[in-house]
Amino acid sequence: MQEKTLSFEQLPELIQNLVERIEALEKTVREKQQPQPLKGKLMSVEDVCKMLGKSKSAVYRTVRCHDIPFIRQGNRLYFDRPTIKRWLEKKQNIECITNMEEFEKFMTPDPWRYRNRRW
Repeated sequence: MQEKTLSFEQLPELIQNLVERIEALEKTVREKQQPQPLKGKLMSVEDVCKMLGKSKSAVYRTVRCHDIPFIRQGNRLYFDRPTIKRWLEKKQNIECITNMEEFEKFMTPDPWRYRNRRW
């Protein structure tokens, strides 16, 4: 690489250029750290409570046990509407198991279910 020799007169201009670049980087980092807006198909805990007819504590309990699919963004929980509908249909179809293959599939433990459970 070729080294450039800098004069004392160029120093203020170079420092100004560096300051502008640092400010641009800081702005980019701040924008990336902001929570991203959520899509319209996401529901809050209250929406899921209404949909399932359960209390908030019951919904939080199912989240803690990883029984229900959820999205955590910061300290907030969100639920994807189509995923919750599929999950609910799966839960309702448990009573309708007709063959041994479906039964074995249902009885296979879910590795995420007990992941964060405190015993």
